[in-house]
Amino acid sequence: VEKVTDAVIDLILNKFYHQESGLVLENISDTGQFVDSFEGRLLNPGHAIEAMWFIMNLGIRKNDKALIEKAEQIMYQQLEHGWDNEHGGIFYFIDFKGHAPQQLEHDQKLWWVHLETLVALAKTYAYNQSPKAAAWFEKVHDYTWNHFRDKKNRGEWYGYLNRQGEVLLNSKGGKWKG
Repeated sequence: VEKVTDAVIDLILNKFYHQESGLVLENISDTGQFVDSFEGRLLNPGHAIEAMWFIMNLGIRKNDKALIEKAEQIMYQQLEHGWDNEHGGIFYFIDFKGHAPQQLEHDQKLWWVHLETLVALAKTYAYNQSPKAAAWFEKVHDYTWNHFRDKKNRGEWYGYLNRQGEVLLNSKGGKWKG
């Protein structure tokens, strides 16, 4: 387990993490390089934030404070880059260079992205009581509970919102959301 987790940490932090930009790429070449194409420029803030809370957990398990702090810093970079400053919420996909992504659903707001972000921020705060984690948690929490929650029917979350934060699909379950 230690060998596998060390290899995964190395892969994410030393290959998929693009140090100059502070962003975590979804796809890299077979030699670990950035590829200037639709797939190479693809960013998914939800995946990157989720990966960082996994790495924070591994850092806690290993008692590696530097690893925890690096994962926390990278998590904030993804969140700040993926946050929609105009309408709130976190974009599903974004392009590394700011071009229009190939995915037509790129500007949607998805339930799981916000949930993973809340988990990451709660874990960060539980670990170090960071005021930054608390402030971001409140911001993401407010957006999530004000937009995804069905206020009329027991509070279950809708899965998919448009960029403006309006319900895009009124189903609450399906292939990806139970």
